Amino acid sequence: MNIEENRLQTFTTWPADAVVSPIRIAKAGFYSLHQNLTVECFCCGLQISEWNYGDQVMARHRQLRPNCPFVIDPSTSGNVPNISQSTSHTENVIVSTPDSVDSPSNSHSLMHEAVRLQSFENWPVSHIVTPENLARAGFYYLRERDKTKCAFCDGIVVSWEVGDDPDREHKRHFPRCSFVQSVINPRLERLALEEPENGNTNRNPPLSNLSIISQNNLQELGINAHRGPKKSKYATLESRLRTFASWPDDLIQTPDALAQAGFYYEGSGDQVRCFHCDGGLRHWDPQDDPWTEHARWFPKCAYVQLVKGRDFIAACAFETGVAENSDEETRKCSRTLQRREVSEREIQMHMLTPEVITALNVGLHVGRVKQAIKEKLERTGTGFSTADAVIEATLNLQHEEEDSVDTHISDEVTRVLSNAIEQSLNRNEQPNQPSEKPVPLQPKPSPVQNNSSDSTQRLGKVLTLEEENRLLKEERLCKICMDIEVGIVFLPCGHLASCVNCAPNLQDCPVCRSAIKATVRTFFS
Repeated sequence: MNIEENRLQTFTTWPADAVVSPIRIAKAGFYSLHQNLTVECFCCGLQISEWNYGDQVMARHRQLRPNCPFVIDPSTSGNVPNISQSTSHTENVIVSTPDSVDSPSNSHSLMHEAVRLQSFENWPVSHIVTPENLARAGFYYLRERDKTKCAFCDGIVVSWEVGDDPDREHKRHFPRCSFVQSVINPRLERLALEEPENGNTNRNPPLSNLSIISQNNLQELGINAHRGPKKSKYATLESRLRTFASWPDDLIQTPDALAQAGFYYEGSGDQVRCFHCDGGLRHWDPQDDPWTEHARWFPKCAYVQLVKGRDFIAACAFETGVAENSDEETRKCSRTLQRREVSEREIQMHMLTPEVITALNVGLHVGRVKQAIKEKLERTGTGFSTADAVIEATLNLQHEEEDSVDTHISDEVTRVLSNAIEQSLNRNEQPNQPSEKPVPLQPKPSPVQNNSSDSTQRLGKVLTLEEENRLLKEERLCKICMDIEVGIVFLPCGHLASCVNCAPNLQDCPVCRSAIKATVRTFFS
């Protein structure tokens, strides 16, 4: 098996969707044992059976068996390389096939920009950052999500966002990289000198919307880059609730509250995980609120950003005042109040805070504000940290009251309409009953008939208004769940068709089926 061509022929049963290609494995000295994904080195006998995306076969070989003769020097180990593999030489640049990008024999070719650019085949986020700019900044694609790697310092950058500049990101994360110091730094300095000379900053600035957006932080404009959920099978509230069948009964956090906050139960202890960002939480304290903990630990989760908003996330981070790299125990919320009875005096004290006074100046009902404060204190032990949070909680109570009132009014209107229709039918039947006295040929309209006609007209108007009210309500409902009011605008199509709960689960617009690249939270005034 010292001949690479013979090793390659042993991979006839290798799965086509395997994370590592047979060409790379055979080039690194391994041949297949036809036992799942197990391979063995022809020189030292090392066996490897587990593979992950982005694995560099020769790097793993060198790490596990550094004394292997093939690792030390393939040319003296008896290895016969495959000279028929496709490499082309164009303008003194070695261009290798994509399957051999990470192989040891041509890893030096990644130093060339043209080779790095070839690795970006099937790059998934070209609308965020282009392969040309990434390759120019020294990165090549690892074929896993949007993970890129520097060919010079081996630094890995992932989670590219709109507005990211590969040169500046490379310099920010890896300032000591030789490519950054020799190429990127001079290039950025040159650009900084050219901008005043060209007058782009002070004279004739471009006025297109594209240039305006690119020069500002999209998040400050309220535009969120749209990404689908990591665990799509738990995208619905019902699917997450079903996972809590064995949830411990002694915990204050209920399955409904956790599922509403985007979590599903992993079936072990109190470990839960977000369906959208895949972030996990455990060791719940009695005072922990699911939404607050979600926003504090995973502030970049798109589900939290859409449902709760950036003000809520900022308030959660400000409330704790902890650093991102702190230990788990020190990052826990420092609130000490437990679930308890709330006194009227304590509610009055919170009513005098600047946040509540600001909310009352908007015109909210004082009784609803008190009720919102009481529920917040009973649930978390702390008051509201922002005026927006007070307004949102109060409006939620108002919506709940309106829903109950609407149900009562609907039942009452149905009862009144039924009685009116029954009385109208009875009055219409009375003239047709037999009578002993002769009936005039052209009788005068009786008061009963006039009342019946008026009742019928009023009944028609009521039905028309009720139908119009129903249609108006349906127009403002989410086109996915038909239960919650719409609140998310999809970009670039601009359709307002989904609520905050359904939007994170969508990849395409439900109206025009175009791909969703960004979202904007909207509110009805």
